[in-house]
Amino acid sequence: MKLLRTEISNKKIEETLDFFDNEGIQIHSFLASYKDSLLSEVYYSPFSDNTMHRMYSISKSITAILIGILIKQKKVSLDDDMTKFFPQYDRSKARFATVRDLLMMKTPFLSTSYKRGSKNSRNVSTYQDDYVKAFFTEVIDRRCPLFFSYDTGASVVLARIVEIASGMSYEDFLRTELYKPLGLKVQGVKVLKDRKGNPQGGSGLLMKPYDLLKIIYMLSLGGCGIIDDDFAIEAVKALSDNTITGLGNMKERRSGYGYQIWRVRNDAFAFVGLGGQYAVAVPEKELCFAVTADTMINGAYADIILRKVLELADSIDPKEYAKKKSRSVVALENRVMPKPFSGIFDCMHNQFGFERIEIKYNESIGSIVIEGNGKSDEYSFAMGRNRVVGFTEKASSPALGSAAITRDGILIVWLQFIGEWLGDMTFEIAVTDTRLSMRVRTYGELTYDGLNGALDARRIH
Repeated sequence: MKLLRTEISNKKIEETLDFFDNEGIQIHSFLASYKDSLLSEVYYSPFSDNTMHRMYSISKSITAILIGILIKQKKVSLDDDMTKFFPQYDRSKARFATVRDLLMMKTPFLSTSYKRGSKNSRNVSTYQDDYVKAFFTEVIDRRCPLFFSYDTGASVVLARIVEIASGMSYEDFLRTELYKPLGLKVQGVKVLKDRKGNPQGGSGLLMKPYDLLKIIYMLSLGGCGIIDDDFAIEAVKALSDNTITGLGNMKERRSGYGYQIWRVRNDAFAFVGLGGQYAVAVPEKELCFAVTADTMINGAYADIILRKVLELADSIDPKEYAKKKSRSVVALENRVMPKPFSGIFDCMHNQFGFERIEIKYNESIGSIVIEGNGKSDEYSFAMGRNRVVGFTEKASSPALGSAAITRDGILIVWLQFIGEWLGDMTFEIAVTDTRLSMRVRTYGELTYDGLNGALDARRIH
């Protein structure tokens, strides 16, 4: 199965990317194919074709495809209940759902089971250590899985079934049974695990956008013999009605749900991931799209991305070529020329436990150094453009740091995490001759609590 690459682009796609850029939407890559060739393959600096990107809930769709491979191998049946794979748990609970139920998001839970943890001192929910165990030990909400309810715990259980049924690790099975038949480089994919070693098959895949496009292209062709034929047909149908539970989504996301795959308008189907990750197939028009992004700071942007992709499917002329532009991830733009500045401030009592803050910047780069809780953290940035910087929380490193001075004279700093976890942190800092006031906010599902709140400090230098 081929998907020929290209150095050119398409006029409508370039216009759509211009729209995203003008709106300040954080696109990381945009790929589209028509028949067996790419129409466009665009990566926003510092991302490239070799960058593995966090896919979040697109992981669910990939896990479903692996189940389809196991069904072809006759190692799994859609009607298997959980007692076959997890005999160690209460049989009365394990019988509540079959493989089919989990694929259709019809489980005993109304929300993700492993997120039902306690809250820490900062009132942030803490996930449980063992995502699979939580599915079988948490108090269930209903005994009959009759209606759709989005539960990422179901996808984690399916990912563990992949390991149990195949006798291989999730990553090895994915590489051997999906990547190799598609001619993809097996080093280009990995999966994060929970603290007990279970693969996060509902949100933890990191893969290359081109590989994602080729996988949904394969499914748009009916599976190409890689997965069970009947499964490939059923997987993309509207098997679960999500009219009510989807009311919080744009209309295009209320068209039904298959086997961990969304139905959308234009008789199309999609893999959908948090933060603006999409793979969309429009079989009638022989079009496929793959998009990576970071819309954690504004969830509405994710809906805009999907809507614009579907509009493209309606309007694109595959023969209308265009020159591919060089693009970079959106950054803060300076509205006021920055002047060199530095200052050291002692913090007044605050919720973070911060003791001292040092601010320094010149016309091009700067940093915020915060001391407290027995450590010192530095947040670096470039003025009016992105700078790739390190970050204390390794799972969210590296980051893109940009800054600007507002018309009000406020220093604003934007950190965009581009590592294993996507998300954002923003600082707003106002300084006088004697004082500093700072507000900080964090966006995204991260491995740490982040910083959210405000503080005041007195200048000492």
